[in-house]
Amino acid sequence: MQSYASAQLASPGTYFQTAAFCCLVAVVLIRAGRVWRRAARGLLAPEEPVRVESAPVPGPAASRARGNRTVGRVYLCFGWFLVLGTVVNLVNGVRSVWG
Repeated sequence: MQSYASAQLASPGTYFQTAAFCCLVAVVLIRAGRVWRRAARGLLAPEEPVRVESAPVPGPAASRARGNRTVGRVYLCFGWFLVLGTVVNLVNGVRSVWG
């Protein structure tokens, strides 16, 4: 049986930088997705009522709330996909350091 040597495509630092960036973006997307999925409100101030010239504005309609929940799920999916990318880059970085 032959053993194949894998070619190093990038330096270990590049893999670790990419892993850190993927992790940062994943945390932001997962946080945004959880807020939008649970509250069906915006990300910046999900708990505060919206006011225009000291008059409260009613919340979003039911169809709009459902749309925000769908957007939240999409953000969650992208965030967890980037977590997978973080793990892959960490593994590649460790393998390039050792090998």
